Amino acid sequence: MMEPFVSIIVPVYKVPEQYLRKCIESTMTQTLKKIEILLVDDGSPDQCGEICDEYAEKDKRIRVLHKKNGGLSSARNHGCKAAQGKWIMFVDGDDWIEPDMCQTMYSAGEEKQVQLVMCGIMKDYGKSATEYKFYLDDGKVYKGQECKWLQQQLLVYNGNIAVAYSKLIDRKLLINNQIFHDEVLRQGAEGLEFNLRLFEKLESAIFINKPFYHYIYNENSISASHNEANHEFVIRCFEKIKEFIDTSDNKEMLKPWFDNRLLYVIVTTAISGYFNPTNTESYEDKKRKYAVYLEKPIVKEALKTKNTVGIGKQRKIVLFFIKHRMYWIVNMMGKMRKWQKEHR
Repeated sequence: MMEPFVSIIVPVYKVPEQYLRKCIESTMTQTLKKIEILLVDDGSPDQCGEICDEYAEKDKRIRVLHKKNGGLSSARNHGCKAAQGKWIMFVDGDDWIEPDMCQTMYSAGEEKQVQLVMCGIMKDYGKSATEYKFYLDDGKVYKGQECKWLQQQLLVYNGNIAVAYSKLIDRKLLINNQIFHDEVLRQGAEGLEFNLRLFEKLESAIFINKPFYHYIYNENSISASHNEANHEFVIRCFEKIKEFIDTSDNKEMLKPWFDNRLLYVIVTTAISGYFNPTNTESYEDKKRKYAVYLEKPIVKEALKTKNTVGIGKQRKIVLFFIKHRMYWIVNMMGKMRKWQKEHR
């Protein structure tokens, strides 16, 4: 087969069968036929690897890469280095994409001669779905200094572009600049760190305001529950991001938004983490451990920021209680948040 137009990289690890099959089939039914599909079995201990092999027998465009478990970033990197397409697309194993995603984004990328094509996202809750809102202009080509503004938007929480998926990326841009995911980082923030380095080198991009990508929300995911080790991973991620910003050519635009973005993490770590009702520790332990979390230098610094642009009223209220150490109210709000999710 000649060089494919697009390489779709799908990291696979402990994905429920119905989601994995829907994901793979959504890549197979793309209207753009000249693609390759790289299913990266990241040492999944279940039937995922066999399911991938099953589909590879049906479609010659599918390659299954079985590897030792190394995490999401490791799987994405493994696929990226094995890819042969002109363009790279990441799709998580429990998500799915619309049939015309590759065709539309590939055509836009080639016609406008850009290095990156971004698209809309639909967040699927199971019983309902919400389309993400973006601050970008549909069909606009961003060039030069405008790409620095895009890089700043990565740190804007509601900007919704700080993810590896829902993008078509010029493979040469990644390979020539050795832009790969940091395999030490995880918990979602690795996508933000990866994108900051990607956008540092970016010279042109286009946004298509169509929700081609379907993100499946999992209320039982590790990012939506309490795990102290995971909270620590996120802090390490942001420490690394801060180090990057300090050396970035775009430092002046990025710095004011770093602390703003971290405020969201501080609130989420309280409501969905330490004070999540699924955390079975005593209230005293929750209070003590979260107080220790707030003493981390990077967290203390963020709580001093004056930039609260874009932060909603509810989160501002939670931040007020956090700053004044009114943990009993934060604990109550954690219970309310859980109820809201269950009755969405």
